[in-house]
Amino acid sequence: MVIITWPFYLDSLEHTVSLAFVLLLSQMAFSQNWKGIDASFLPHMIGDEVVYLDETGAEIEFPRMWMAEQGVDLVRLRVWHNPNSGLRSSWLEVLEESKHWDSLGVSLLIDYHFSDTWADPAHQEIPVAWNGESFEEATASMTCWLQCTLEALHSNGIEPAMVQLGNEIDPGMMLPHGGVSDGFGPLAELLNAGHDAVETVFPNCKVAVHVSSLEIGPWFFGELAEAGYLPDVAAVSQYSKWHLQDIAAIADAVVELHETVGTPVFIAETAYAWTTDWADWTDNLWWIGDETPGYPFTPEGQLAYFDALQTALNQLESDVSLGWCYWSPEWVASQGVTSTAGSPWENATLFDFEWKALPAWGIFSNE
Repeated sequence: MVIITWPFYLDSLEHTVSLAFVLLLSQMAFSQNWKGIDASFLPHMIGDEVVYLDETGAEIEFPRMWMAEQGVDLVRLRVWHNPNSGLRSSWLEVLEESKHWDSLGVSLLIDYHFSDTWADPAHQEIPVAWNGESFEEATASMTCWLQCTLEALHSNGIEPAMVQLGNEIDPGMMLPHGGVSDGFGPLAELLNAGHDAVETVFPNCKVAVHVSSLEIGPWFFGELAEAGYLPDVAAVSQYSKWHLQDIAAIADAVVELHETVGTPVFIAETAYAWTTDWADWTDNLWWIGDETPGYPFTPEGQLAYFDALQTALNQLESDVSLGWCYWSPEWVASQGVTSTAGSPWENATLFDFEWKALPAWGIFSNE
């Protein structure tokens, strides 16, 4: 359990020094600068018979192995409790994916949404199976499920590098139980319980909490710490379309968040478009006007953007930035050119409309 007393409110200098020493020891344990991907759509794409091609146009027979060979050193996999549509993002699917990636030596970040579907700032719906439970009952259900699923990993000889408790939980999670509109106390209690469950199975695994932007981070994690909980890692989303555009400002915001809460920062979600064209009739999220100045939406611009971001983050100490994770590089338009329920991400993947690898894959092997 990571119940803390935030140093701003301590009367005793001795206790402040002790807390600072604990935080220092925790930070010293971090030396990783991840360059990862969220590949949660990959089983879906393989099921749709997507055939990815390498930069020469040759078929990629084993996509996971190919991605690992490009330099991907961490994969993020989302988990839904009881998905409505088949087994996509179910624990059964995530367990199988974890086996594949672990066999390739790629580290795992397991992203628990604590919902049956997408969790984000606008949606934090408690799993249907836990509806009607009291706060205490829902907490017990959450920790039981969390511990049981992690024990399934353990029994297969797999240890994740990080476990993420909740996804973009700006308003809290598992509403109404972990909502923050009336204070962060209930959320801190849920997260402490979840942290305990992770440590019970994997004592050395780092626990991350994820919010939707760097800008909200200092306020959110400061309030959470004051309520009695601080994760090992402050995870954030950072998309130039919705968040900071200037790359120097991104690095500055990472430093500010680290200095405010004292934990390493990990950009758990990021991406950048390579075109404003379309491959199906599904509305795309990235569009004209979303570009960062100096980085056009072209394959070369996409690579240049991530090269600049990587360079900026490389200037930071390893206890400040843990790197980044590209969200859904594999989510191509797989439903046909006239589909209105295809991929809204097709122009921000790392494969073109012929499913051929884009130059930005090279960033994973760059230092």
